Amino acid sequence: MSKSEYVSLTKKYKDDLLKSLSEFVSINSVYDETTKNAKNPFGVGVSKALQYFENLAKNDGFAVKNYDNMIVEAIVGSGKKNITILAHADVVPAGTGWDNEPFAVTEVKDVLYGRGVADDKGPLLASYYALKALKDNNLLGDYQVRFLVGGNEERGSMGVEHYFNDLKKEQPTLGFSPDSDFPLIFAEKGIINFEVKAKCKLKGLISVSGGVASNSVIEKCDVKMEINNQFIDFILSNYSRSEALIHTADDITTVTFIGKAAHGATPKLGKNAGLMAIEALAKFYKHPSLEKLVTLYKPLDGSGYGCDATSKDMGHNSSNVGLVSYNDGIFNLTVNFRYVNTCKKSALLQKIKKVNHPFNVKVIAEANLLYYDKSSTLVSTLLKSYRDETGDLKSKPLAIGGGTYAKECKNIVAFGMQFPGWESNMHSPGESVKKEDLFKAMAIYARAIIDLGNAIKK
Repeated sequence: MSKSEYVSLTKKYKDDLLKSLSEFVSINSVYDETTKNAKNPFGVGVSKALQYFENLAKNDGFAVKNYDNMIVEAIVGSGKKNITILAHADVVPAGTGWDNEPFAVTEVKDVLYGRGVADDKGPLLASYYALKALKDNNLLGDYQVRFLVGGNEERGSMGVEHYFNDLKKEQPTLGFSPDSDFPLIFAEKGIINFEVKAKCKLKGLISVSGGVASNSVIEKCDVKMEINNQFIDFILSNYSRSEALIHTADDITTVTFIGKAAHGATPKLGKNAGLMAIEALAKFYKHPSLEKLVTLYKPLDGSGYGCDATSKDMGHNSSNVGLVSYNDGIFNLTVNFRYVNTCKKSALLQKIKKVNHPFNVKVIAEANLLYYDKSSTLVSTLLKSYRDETGDLKSKPLAIGGGTYAKECKNIVAFGMQFPGWESNMHSPGESVKKEDLFKAMAIYARAIIDLGNAIKK
C-alpha cells in the first residue's frame, strides 16, 4: 500500500483515538503501595487502567485475557508465528509544576498535555487503533497479532515478566514497543537500580525526603530540622529563593530544595534537588559520610564510584539518584545507573559495592543491555516502514539510555512514537504530544504491522 492508503485507512479512527486517550489519561495509574493487594498487585489505579484497555479491546472484537491485573493480552488472528506489540498503562507520578490538570487531557494549539499522553498511553492507543484498522478491514495475514499492555513498566516490568516467565507464553516472532523515539531504537543501555544506606547521625536533623521514582531526577527535596538559626543563615547565604525555600512552624524548620525534573536516563537535563540537599548538609555539618555521598553521586556519569564508560554506539554511562530519605540516623539513596555495551555487568556490580564501602549497597532491580544489529530483519523492516510512510530518510536508528519493554523478551525493539525534533517532557511536568503526531503514528504502525507480517512469512 502507498503512504496515502495507510493515512486514509486510519483517518476514520482519529476521533476514537482522541476520545479513548481522554478517558485513559483520566485514570491515575501511578503505582500505589497504599492500595496494593493480591487483587491489585500494583495498586487500584493501575488495575483500573488495565481494565479500561481490557474492556476497550473486548468491545472491539479482540480475544482478551487479563492476567491477574498484571498484564492484559488482546489477540487477533492465529498461526504459529506472531507479531507482538508491547505497551504499558502505568505512568510515573505527576510531580509539580503543571500548568494544567495532569490526569486530564488539555489541548492547546493542537498539542495535548497530560500525564501519559506520550509515555505511554498515547502511543499505546495509536498502535492499538492501527491494529484495529487492519482488523476491521481484513488486511491481516495468516499470523497472530498480540497486543500486550503491562501495568508495571515504570517500576520494573513485573507484568511482562509474569507473562513470559511465570505463564510461559510464546516469545515474539517479531514485534515492537511504542515507547520511545522514531525512527527506532536498536540499542538500550543496561540498568542497575541499587540502594545505598549510610549511617549518619546528625544533631537536630529530623528527616530528608525527595523523589518520586528511581528513574526520575528529583524535583523537590524537603529537609526538616529542629529550629537552627545557623542553618537558616547558611541557606540564606548560599541559595537563592528559586533554589531553596524556608518555612518554620511548630519549632521545625523545613527547607525545600528545588531542582528540575527529567528522565533518569538523561540526568544532565535536570537538576537534582536531592543531591542539592545532601551537598548542603555536607557543607553545613562537615560530616565525612555526607561528603563521601556527594563525591560518589554528584557526577552524573558514574565516575564518582568508578563506573564511567563510553561507547561509540551508545554514548556515556549515566547515574541518577532518584530517591533520597533520612530517618533515624540513616541516609537512604536509590540510584538508577545505566551502562553501555563496553561494560561488563559483573565488574560494575563489584566496583559499586567496593567503592561504596562502608555504606551498605543492595541491588534492587536489573535490566539487561539490549543491542540489535542494524541489518537485522527486525531493525531493517521497521526502519523501512517508518521511512516509507514519512519520507524521512535522514533520521538514523538510535541508541538510548532509557529502558523499555524490549528488554524483557526476544525480538522486540522500541519503535516510536516521539518524532525527531519534538520534546515530549516524559517524566516531567507538561508532558505533551502533538495531535497530528498521534495520527501520523497510526499510519506508521499500521504499515509496520503489515511489513512485519510479510517478514515473518518469508
